Formats: sequence, C-alpha cells, structure tokens
Amino acid sequence: MKYSIEIGKIVEGALKHDQTKVINYTKQLVSKLEKDNDSRSAAKFQRLLSSQLESALVPMNGSNSMAIPVDTESRMDLADIIYPYQNEIEVVLSKKNKEKLESFILSYQNADRLNSLGINVSNSLLLYGPPGCGKTKCAYLIAKQLDLPLVVARLDSLISSYLGTTAKNIRSLFDFVQKMPCVLFLDEFDAIAKARDDSNELGELKRVVNSLLQNIDTMEKDSLILAATNHQQLLDPAIWRRFDYKLEIELPDKEAISSMITLFSKDIYKYSKKEILEISTLLEGKSGSDVEDIITKAIRKSVIHSSSFSISDIYEELFAIQNIIPQNCNDSREMLRIKAKYLREKDSKVFSLQAIADILGSSKTTIQKIVKEV
Repeated sequence: MKYSIEIGKIVEGALKHDQTKVINYTKQLVSKLEKDNDSRSAAKFQRLLSSQLESALVPMNGSNSMAIPVDTESRMDLADIIYPYQNEIEVVLSKKNKEKLESFILSYQNADRLNSLGINVSNSLLLYGPPGCGKTKCAYLIAKQLDLPLVVARLDSLISSYLGTTAKNIRSLFDFVQKMPCVLFLDEFDAIAKARDDSNELGELKRVVNSLLQNIDTMEKDSLILAATNHQQLLDPAIWRRFDYKLEIELPDKEAISSMITLFSKDIYKYSKKEILEISTLLEGKSGSDVEDIITKAIRKSVIHSSSFSISDIYEELFAIQNIIPQNCNDSREMLRIKAKYLREKDSKVFSLQAIADILGSSKTTIQKIVKEV
C-alpha cells in the first residue's frame, strides 16, 4: 500500500494524541503526493494541516488560545469553524435573491463610510424558505465574499437537556465569536428561537430565547450573525425584529436552474442550449438541492457502470425520482409510452414529438402513435 508508512504514523500519532507526529508525517505525505503529481490529494491534506495549525494560533495579546467552547456535560464543541481558505462554496441564486444578498454584503464592506455618516451597520441576516433552496450555502458565500471565518453552531451540542445549560452554551458561543472578526451561523434557527407563547413548550424555552435576544443585542458590530430556518412562522416575534435584513430564499427560477445544471455537471458534459432548456423545464419547481442531487446521481451511475455520461442519464434519473414507471411494468413499449406522455404533458412546446423521439432514442412516428394510446 502506497504511503503506508506516513498513514500508519499519522494514525499512531492521532491515537496517542501526539500532535507533533501527526503534523510532521502529514507534511511528509503532502510532499510525496506533490512529487507523484497528485496535486488534488496534496491540496486536501494541506488544507487539513493548515486548519489544524490555524486553530492552534493565539490571539494578538498572546494570553489564551482560541479554543472553541464546549458543552460542559458532553464536552462536545459548540461550533465548527470554516476558514476562508477552506470555503470553496459555489452558489447559484435567482437575480432577485442575488441582489438582496449583495446589498447585505456591501453594507458590511462599507461599514466605515456608513459609521462616519452616523448610519448603523447591518450585521444580522435571517434567511428563510423551503428546504434545499440554498440558505446554508448563502451563509458560506457571505463568509467567503467577506474573507471571514464562518463559525457554524452545532445544535447537537448547543442544545442540552439540563436546565439552564442551553442558555449558558449560547452565551459561551457568543462570547467566543466576539473575540475575532467572523460570521456566526445559526442553522435550523427555529430550534432555539421559537415563539415564547407556544403552549407546547416548557419554561426552559423562554430562558433560551431571552438569552438569545440578550446576546444578539450585545453582539459587536464587527461580527456578523446569520440565521436560517425552514419554519419562519415558528420564530418569536422579538427574534424577527432583531434582524436588520430578512431574505426569503425561494425556489430557483428557470435561469438559475440552467446555471445549476452546468455547475453541477463539472464540465463532464457540454450541453446545447436546447438540452439546457429541456432539462430546466423538467426541473422547474425543484429546489437547488434536488437539482444537484439528480445530476450528481446521474453522473455517479455512469461512473459506476464505466459508461460515458450522456443527457439520457439525467432523464432516466428524473423518471426514477418522479416514480412515473409502475414497479410491475416490464413492457418496453409501455415504459416508452409513459415517458413520452410525461414529457409531452410537461410542456408540449419544449417537448415536441421530434424532441421526445431524440430524448428517448425512438422515431417521431413511433412517439406520435404511442402518445395517442390510452
């Protein structure tokens, strides 16, 4: 096994909590990977190494290390930190959402000018909308654009079953993020910010929301707070008022879907304008996450089966996800008919008889006959 010595030493060092050994042998592994022209793997290990070294740095006063706060009971970290060099996010948004997001970023980038005019800088943004529409990716994008670390709160450790501990954890996390310029991201925000008049919740919820409100109010303006939720109707009204910007991330429009198709295909296939139009028509109404999932699965299947990726792989994945073919259907003509009618009913202008024939690998005459069948 190639690099077995380095990998063995890294594992040994990790098991013995010997950081020096882990770092030294990781450096050696990176060096060997670079010599073997495996730049992608080398870069991956270099990022891990750099992350470990950066997390061990001390603040400018040199007094204490910037250790991530932990839950006192579980000893789990209350957050994960994604540094700018680790943030490789790419996001496709509708024109409307992109403009709103850019407005928030520009506000922060021009903080000095705004302050000089006596205008408060907006440092809080609430993202809401359906699942899979890119709220989390937007948080990563903002941190990347501002070249700031993204501190992602971990709800599994932030929320505790012990009385008062969740509020204490929130306080510890806010204290931590205020020690450095960064972006704090609270995903699944409704878990800690529900309306306090909810009859199904106990008094602990009120303490948690009150703590959250106090910490948002006292947060320094050089740190940003972002929150995201799929259930905005559950949030406490006072929480809503604390956020300067509120942005609804909607389902992607056809133009955004077209860009996503190209982005998620990773240059594996060069689509024609006609193919982009057809696929985006079928994907309309899907979330960005759905679009990525469908294309990724289609590519994965072609790789697994050692076949060249083609446009038909995406169609077959779409047919499977939509579950248009009954499980007990084994008749090839019947399956062709179901697929043809599905495409035709989606948009008869985009999916002409000839277009359907090309997509399904049939003749126009055959398609014309079967779409008329009951």
